[in-house]
Amino acid sequence: MFFRKMKQEPGKPTRDELSELDEEIAKYESLIESAPQRLLDARERERNTIPAPDDFADRRRLKRFNAQLSKGQILNERRYRTRNTILFVLLTAATISICWWIYSELVRNGILQ
Repeated sequence: MFFRKMKQEPGKPTRDELSELDEEIAKYESLIESAPQRLLDARERERNTIPAPDDFADRRRLKRFNAQLSKGQILNERRYRTRNTILFVLLTAATISICWWIYSELVRNGILQ
């Protein structure tokens, strides 16, 4: 009995409710009509989009690592790179001077004219 009292017969819908239903139906109909064109546009956009480079994850990881470095760590890294650069320049100068010495000795002894 209790449940029977709670059930109420639906009455006639008001004009506002009918207009809301009509608007919702129109919205869904336009959505259905425009779906094929949206799918074609999405497929075309996907086909024309350049994919991310292969090293994108590595660059993101390096950027995150550099953001986390402290100022002292950056100075240490610069010092280390500067030292390596100076050693490389000295090695290159020594190699060039030895090659020049060998060439000048070969010319002096008449082996190369």
